[in-house]
Amino acid sequence: MKPVIKTILAFAVLAAVCVTAVILDAQDRSAEVYPDARTKIMLYGEAHGSKTYYDVELEQWKRCYGEGCRNLFVELPYYSAEFLNLWMKEDSDELLDLWFEEIRGTLTANEYFYAFLHEIRESCPETVFHGTDVGHQYDTTGPRYLRYLEAQGLEGSEQYRLAEACIRQGEDYYGSRTEDTGISPVRETYMVENFKAAYARCGGGRIMGIYGSYHTDLDLPDRMAGQLKAFYGDVISSVRTSTLVLDADSGNPYRIGFCVTGLIYLVMLFVPNILWARGRKPEGYEEAEKKENKVLLAFERAGQVLATVSVLVFPAINPHVRRLPEGVFFRWDVLILAAAFVLMILYECYWIRYFRSARTLRDMYASFAGFPVAGATLPVLALLLMGIYARNLVVVAAAVVLGIGHVGIHLAHRNAAAAGQEDIS
Repeated sequence: MKPVIKTILAFAVLAAVCVTAVILDAQDRSAEVYPDARTKIMLYGEAHGSKTYYDVELEQWKRCYGEGCRNLFVELPYYSAEFLNLWMKEDSDELLDLWFEEIRGTLTANEYFYAFLHEIRESCPETVFHGTDVGHQYDTTGPRYLRYLEAQGLEGSEQYRLAEACIRQGEDYYGSRTEDTGISPVRETYMVENFKAAYARCGGGRIMGIYGSYHTDLDLPDRMAGQLKAFYGDVISSVRTSTLVLDADSGNPYRIGFCVTGLIYLVMLFVPNILWARGRKPEGYEEAEKKENKVLLAFERAGQVLATVSVLVFPAINPHVRRLPEGVFFRWDVLILAAAFVLMILYECYWIRYFRSARTLRDMYASFAGFPVAGATLPVLALLLMGIYARNLVVVAAAVVLGIGHVGIHLAHRNAAAAGQEDIS
């Protein structure tokens, strides 16, 4: 195969990987509907029991609370949320501890959710919980709430009626359920009805809801969120909490820290160059070095310094991959970073071939895997992809500056060698 065709294929494959990564990432992001100025109902889908998720949800609720929101919808029965509202006004944890005893063994009964509720009481004391799930604990928490209302003389109140209805929903749900997954059309129907009623009772307006991610998919008409979207229209948003975790990892491309990926890149870059500098250099290299263009040399030196510093101090270059309760989550644009890593592997292979060769100028400036003057283009392209992945213009600029100098000098050396009858094609 001709060198030109190899080069075209190499760059075409690289471009195809990058375009595929962008398309897949865009499709993945399109599944999330983020709240905007029009949004009144903000849903967040979680996996129950995760401290990571509770931390993110607390941050979201604090933001909403600061904007004036007070109504927090949760995947709890009506009466459980009402007990939480009573607990919010007390100084002790007696009510909360009693409820946690009743839900022992469920995914909700964990130390992280306990701390989450305390954080809400301390930082957002005017929060009003709205439980819109079916009547879990219909034989314990439900009757206890009815007894509380009776003691207050509220047997004929709306609270009493809603609690009784929630208990009946729980009995119906658990009586009709055939699987132990919690998934049921009966439950989704009740959750939609309860949500609509609770939203009407609190006067509409801007609210936030926290539910299991199974219930929050807006594109599935058999799920709670899908049915709510059909009823409320575009005023509803829904974002998986796992997405917000990944957003936090990649949200600030210029955050300063330590980048492990950048360190690996520099090790792969410097080690073969150190071995080359300590070994036998190609015949005629010293003469070619003396003739290097001063402008290109300045670009190369500046690019080396900028690249070395930038890849070490921007953690956004690290792969945005997280192991979360539902499994391993990542953005599809990580394929761009993977492509950069493959280029560096090819770079190592190029050096292995060089060290096993006669170490002539032809070997030094030869192509590898279709990439011309591979000793320069491969690390520069890898650096460029790392900058694109991190969305960091400093790293991209470092790649451009380094590429102008480093690749330019390599091409000049190759052309000079070719003019001296060195066959380096």
